[in-house]
Amino acid sequence: MGSRYLFRSIAALAMGVSLVGVICSSSSAAPRPQTRHASSSGTFVIADTSGVAKLDPDVTTNFIDFQTLGLVYDQLVRYNHNLEFVPDLATSWAFSDGNRVITFQLRKGVTFDDGSTFTSANVVASLNRVLAPKTGDASASYIAAVKKIVPEGAYAVKLVLSRPDSSILSGLTSVNLSMLSTKAIAAGTEAKTPDGTGPFVFSSWSPDNYIILTANPNYWGGKVSLASVKIEAIPSEQSIASALEAGTVQLGLLTEPQVAEHLPSNYTVEKVLDLSYRVLMLHDKTGPLANVDNRRAIECAINRGQIIKDAVFGQGKAIGPVPVGPFAPTPVSALCPTQNLAKAKSELKAAGDPSGFSFTALTSTAIDPTSGAQAIAAQAELAQVGITMHIENLATDAYIADWLKGDFQACFAWNGADPDPYTMYGRYFGPGANLAVPAGYSSPSLQKLIVAGDESSSVAARAKDYAAFQADLTSNAVWVWLFTSYDYAVVGTNVHGFGFMPSLTDSLHSLWSTTVS
Repeated sequence: MGSRYLFRSIAALAMGVSLVGVICSSSSAAPRPQTRHASSSGTFVIADTSGVAKLDPDVTTNFIDFQTLGLVYDQLVRYNHNLEFVPDLATSWAFSDGNRVITFQLRKGVTFDDGSTFTSANVVASLNRVLAPKTGDASASYIAAVKKIVPEGAYAVKLVLSRPDSSILSGLTSVNLSMLSTKAIAAGTEAKTPDGTGPFVFSSWSPDNYIILTANPNYWGGKVSLASVKIEAIPSEQSIASALEAGTVQLGLLTEPQVAEHLPSNYTVEKVLDLSYRVLMLHDKTGPLANVDNRRAIECAINRGQIIKDAVFGQGKAIGPVPVGPFAPTPVSALCPTQNLAKAKSELKAAGDPSGFSFTALTSTAIDPTSGAQAIAAQAELAQVGITMHIENLATDAYIADWLKGDFQACFAWNGADPDPYTMYGRYFGPGANLAVPAGYSSPSLQKLIVAGDESSSVAARAKDYAAFQADLTSNAVWVWLFTSYDYAVVGTNVHGFGFMPSLTDSLHSLWSTTVS
């Protein structure tokens, strides 16, 4: 794993953590090694294998962009460590009118970096910008049900919905739905000069290389302990580990377990299941994958356990469509939760391809370094039933371009996840899905189930609808869901108060109260 050129759902790309979606950074430049800065400089240095590519929170898609901008911007609500909703710039909220209206009470005494005061006008302007087609915010689907945004005085705002929408709170936690300064929106400066209300203030940026933030002296949450933070790209995780040991990096963001777990014992390694998932996305429009039985054969021939061993050294968890939270399915697939070669051969016979078929799957080791190992393992497993999978590895920009156009038969993707199924998949399979092209599959029954789950106010009813939705996805082998893995944050013994969060937007949020002795 190494590079974090993930798309928040190579859809947020846009998921949301996310996708990464595989969500996309449009830059193809490789991160350059940086001059190391020792902690004695007063700057707390964070290292990742990719650099910040975009500054506009509404259109960012790269995972490290989400993590970084989550330090500059706030949202109305956020997730805590248990993935429960807690207040952020909204202090409370309440649904009414059969879940067709949600009213937020807003935090007072909050200022933007430009000195302006946060009020309901910022909520109206920020959400309208998300919804505006010209913005190109892939997360606009999170609030697609919003019919009207009504200020209720300076410190309350009401969202009037076209239908009941239980997932809207989940969507509002995303960096892509950050609260922006109306001045910045009017000036069109979001892509060059971030202007938020979070614990850190933008200072300088070298695209795909490094970004420097300084403490916000007016942060509403309290005094920020770290004077400045530098988030820089170091090309390999082994190099990040070396920089940690040399003391030139204070926090390393890692995904490779063999690196994280072999650092000296005096380092603190925090490990969380990533809010993302690896998946083999299949297109059903033409060729052999248009036959559902052939897709089912692929699903049954795949050995998730072996792929986890080969790709992430066993440090992962086999998953279904929703990898975490109360809606995660058990078993992970309604068709073949574990490898079943006899079933795979039976599906090939039903498809009229008893001797197998061939197709091509895309990978991008520049985006997900584990995708090559995933593909090679899957290739060997599929060969056992006569299916030939050719592998085409693409550079970042080429992969993203083909993904967005749906110009592939299959692709190994690293997509952002969310505890709420509608937030994850409404953009792929819901009515008016803005990522229907890369999704490669549409079905009225899927739309009906995902909408029913989102509109229900009953937890039991939502669970039933979402279980049926996931069973529909896996029984038809729309995609083949593989695994989720761990993220690691490594700090030295002189770093105190840092806690790694499972939510992508908030994963680094505790830096505001982190200290260095």
